[in-house]
Amino acid sequence: MSRPSMTPGARSSNMRWLMSLTHMEPSPVSPWVMLRAALAIGLPSAVGMALDQSAAAALVALGALPAITGDNGGPYRNRALSIGSTVFGGALGYLLGNLAAGHGLWTSAAMMLMVLAASLVGTFNNIAAVATLQFATYVIVGSSLTPTLPAWLPPVLVGAGGLFGLTLTLTGWIVNPIAPERAAVAQAYRKLAAMFAATGTSRIMIARRDMEAAMTSAYDTVLAARGRAAGPSPRLARLAAQLQACTPLTNAALELARAGRVLPAECARVMNHLADRVENDAEPDARDDIAALRQAGMPELADALAQAQPLLDGAKPSEADVFATLKPARPRTPWRVLARTYRPGPTTVRYLLRLGLCLAAAEAVALAASLPRSYWVPLIVVVVFKPNFGSVFARALQSCAGSVVGVAISATVLALDRGGIASLLTVAALASLLPWSIRRNYGLFSAILLPILMLLIGALQPGSWPIALARLVDVGVAAAIVLLVGYLPWIRIERSNLDHAVSAAMSTLAAYLNTVFQADPASRHDLRARAYARLSDLRIALQRGLSEPRLVSRRALAWWPVEVALERVANAISDTAWSLPAGQPAPTAAQVAQLAGALAGIAAAVEHGAPMPADAIAAPTPALRDVAAEIETLRATLAGPDFAAAPGRATPTTTVNQV
Repeated sequence: MSRPSMTPGARSSNMRWLMSLTHMEPSPVSPWVMLRAALAIGLPSAVGMALDQSAAAALVALGALPAITGDNGGPYRNRALSIGSTVFGGALGYLLGNLAAGHGLWTSAAMMLMVLAASLVGTFNNIAAVATLQFATYVIVGSSLTPTLPAWLPPVLVGAGGLFGLTLTLTGWIVNPIAPERAAVAQAYRKLAAMFAATGTSRIMIARRDMEAAMTSAYDTVLAARGRAAGPSPRLARLAAQLQACTPLTNAALELARAGRVLPAECARVMNHLADRVENDAEPDARDDIAALRQAGMPELADALAQAQPLLDGAKPSEADVFATLKPARPRTPWRVLARTYRPGPTTVRYLLRLGLCLAAAEAVALAASLPRSYWVPLIVVVVFKPNFGSVFARALQSCAGSVVGVAISATVLALDRGGIASLLTVAALASLLPWSIRRNYGLFSAILLPILMLLIGALQPGSWPIALARLVDVGVAAAIVLLVGYLPWIRIERSNLDHAVSAAMSTLAAYLNTVFQADPASRHDLRARAYARLSDLRIALQRGLSEPRLVSRRALAWWPVEVALERVANAISDTAWSLPAGQPAPTAAQVAQLAGALAGIAAAVEHGAPMPADAIAAPTPALRDVAAEIETLRATLAGPDFAAAPGRATPTTTVNQV
């Protein structure tokens, strides 16, 4: 197979690229979360101003900052682990940075080695990625600042601030310990309601994707909570039963969707009603909802809801029965085992090499140009170059744009503030926006975070508003270093990574197809979750690719119709495995392996740039007709002239309401 053609595509590609940089992700944040963030930063600052201890208060506020940026939501235990690791990383980084400070070039060398070591650890998992980013950030800050406090006190204050932020975050654990688990189950019902509303329309693919993700998240959340419970938990058992009740409702909805039915609005209303009752811990009596569905002409959904009613109201089964039908959550790999068995691959080695080159360039430029407070240059390089948090190229541009706004805010406050009140109010107000901005857009996040850092660090190293303007130079230098040293020379590798992501998704689907029909019911959910997680990784990679330069963005655009075809393959596999057509025998292992082998062959062709198989893919048994049809559509898309001539345009081979 030839690689996707890079011939000129749609004239709107430049506009699409610009829109990808300015795209705002939906980010609903509760007022309590925003208030908690304002208190975590504003309260220590206010106490410090009242006691005339602004420097000590700034260190406490800096320690509380990771508790805001490291909170990704979810179950309280997971949040405690994530935030606690982040806070510990920040405090340890500040301590080691302080110890290494004041030795000239040796300080720079030690800082670089610690940042590179932390970045290696950050590739272990998501928690390590966030914690080590804070470690690297505070190593740079700690090695550069020279506060008048005793050497042992700054790390203690940073750690105390982190514990204060963590305590604020976990106060809800005391009041309602399983609120996140209940919210996850309710979210599964809400996404099911959205899928009902989208059935028969062009929105069905996205709605089903969101439903699958919500179901996977809910299962993982409930099972992980049950695994941590010390004994029987009737409330968790009830949540697990309510989550299982989604299965007959989902199957009934998918049958109607495949038939092209447009569901009445009453169906979505019923699901949202059930979601509200689950989230509010009220007994979801569905008798009125069943009657409403029958009156709306939806006997299939009414029967499915009646079947699920005993699970919804807790009438059946017992806790042991509920969790016996669910595959246990995968245990977390202990750190000592992970450290002993981890072997960095070529991608990790390249990342460390590129980061090391960027840090060396940042230190060299800062020293050669005698930049004031030059630690900002390596600090911004480390934050922008972290690959776990999106496109490096996009973040470099967004950081520059956001910094213009952030510096304008800082300069204005420093120019007008006389008694510290304006700085205090500004820091508290901006801190309340951090949980919202961090999920919306990196440029927006930079515009809010930069003035917070500048005002807090300004309490440790007082300066005037021209110092704030100098930060624009630092951001521009750091972004240029990231792009010219760490990104553009390696851009062809970024492009080939997209091809590998596509082939990896195909291989995962081939393994899913080859095993799901023979798996026991308890394992099917796990197999399904892994397959859809790989597709989610592919979508994220392609979305990031759209914000890259043309050499990469055109390749990402070329792969979009293939991603859509892969999603339809996954849906066909799931639908066939969960609900075989009536009267059809289950496929044999050999028949399933035949189709899985064909899909694996397509994956190998993509990985190695080989020609696509020329023979059409036929169903070895009627039970696999839908799966074979979607795999053949995928093969034809990759082998046909439309893909090479116009890679950015999906081939309209299926109806808009296909699921």
